[in-house]
Amino acid sequence: MKALKPSLLLAAFCSTVCAQISQAEPGSASSQNMQPASLFATLPDSCPTPDAFALAPDGSISLSCVNYAGGKPGVLLSLSASGEVSEIGAIPGVQARPMGLAYGSDGSLYVANNAGPGKGSLLKLTLRDNKVEKVETVAEGMSSPNGLRYRQGKLYLTQLQLPKANSKSMSSAVYVFDENDRNINVASDLSSTKLLFSTQTQNPERQYGIDGLVFDSAGNLYVGDFGDATIYKLQLENGALASHEVFAQLDPSTGIDGISIDSQNNLYVAGFLKNQIFKVSQDGQATLIAEYADNNGSKGEIDQPADLIVWNNKLLVSNFDLMKGKGIVNSGHSKPYTISVIEL
Repeated sequence: MKALKPSLLLAAFCSTVCAQISQAEPGSASSQNMQPASLFATLPDSCPTPDAFALAPDGSISLSCVNYAGGKPGVLLSLSASGEVSEIGAIPGVQARPMGLAYGSDGSLYVANNAGPGKGSLLKLTLRDNKVEKVETVAEGMSSPNGLRYRQGKLYLTQLQLPKANSKSMSSAVYVFDENDRNINVASDLSSTKLLFSTQTQNPERQYGIDGLVFDSAGNLYVGDFGDATIYKLQLENGALASHEVFAQLDPSTGIDGISIDSQNNLYVAGFLKNQIFKVSQDGQATLIAEYADNNGSKGEIDQPADLIVWNNKLLVSNFDLMKGKGIVNSGHSKPYTISVIEL
């Protein structure tokens, strides 16, 4: 999920269908390809806007709560296989708005901290007994750090907007850092030596760019542009970009957010604007597998999905349930705060 400006989200935008997408009636689990969602966990009041997932070394799921609603500080939670919720806690010593999460090979938890324009950072947390013991800064000075992945000693981070790039349309980018980097300053333009890949979002009504990302089993990196609903496939060599291509194109009206992947390299994509979940096969064909009308999520309905993760033959979905406006199914923020699950 991104640090969205509600005033911009009120804008309408063009909705050109650019892909062959299998559609079904909203919320209809009996329709072809549709898979029902149910309630996995009800979250505490400390997590009114749940965001990103990461698989922890002990097999549990860590969850970031960026908490743009309710005036609450950002916190981290832990989810057990049975849906029990415990608190990792706040991130001490920093203004914390945690979004993307990723565990390193040494068990450290890395956090994309979207604390505001020029205040965003990439943090390394050392945990002891699932509590934060130490905080280090990998990178800082960013405008909108968002999605995060770790692979082979490197950290791959997305920035949703680069307002100082002086591009015709809003630029966004993926950056790559070494896990040993510390205090790297990253300006909100295209000047950083840590830049891996950038693009400009063409949709004039949704100027929010690269957001979710995920690796496949071969080491290819898939990144999604929120506003254009384009998924790019990046081929890497030793952490550097070797080539890139458009892998899949969804309808821009969906607003693609988090991306996950299964053992067969099928992608799962959160459709933030329209309460949708898509499955994208390795040939780039997208199939709608869940869609819900506006709801309060009390029965586990998809309620503005921000992120998702394939886990134990299930798909967990975080329900952000905050943003509203023209083109957005969600009509407002309310309790309960929930995680949904779809059986795969």
